[in-house]
Amino acid sequence: MPNPTMKEVETRLGTVQCAICKGSSFGIDERSMQADGEWRGICRKCYYTFPIYTDMEFYLRTQPDVPYRLKEMSCPTCNQRGVNLNFRITMSVRESIYFLTCTSCQKTYPEQSSLEAFE
Repeated sequence: MPNPTMKEVETRLGTVQCAICKGSSFGIDERSMQADGEWRGICRKCYYTFPIYTDMEFYLRTQPDVPYRLKEMSCPTCNQRGVNLNFRITMSVRESIYFLTCTSCQKTYPEQSSLEAFE
């Protein structure tokens, strides 16, 4: 599973809202791009920063419930089951968002994670 490019991530971030100002224009701080796939996203409106995780192979290996859940998720476009996890973000302390691609129709979409519990 190849990691997404910086441009792909920036484009797809535009489909969610900033936790602070509710804007949807984001960038990636290139200085923050780590070899382990952890990046920093920044809202271009209010300058709020948040982590972006692009190494999904490691994440799926260390989170045994996630692959099973991804197989059962339904695409909002074609209603077929099964999606691929492209990358994820933690927009705030209570909101983690998965960026998914349907395995059937290849539609991309974000979905708030129900798999990560925050206290």
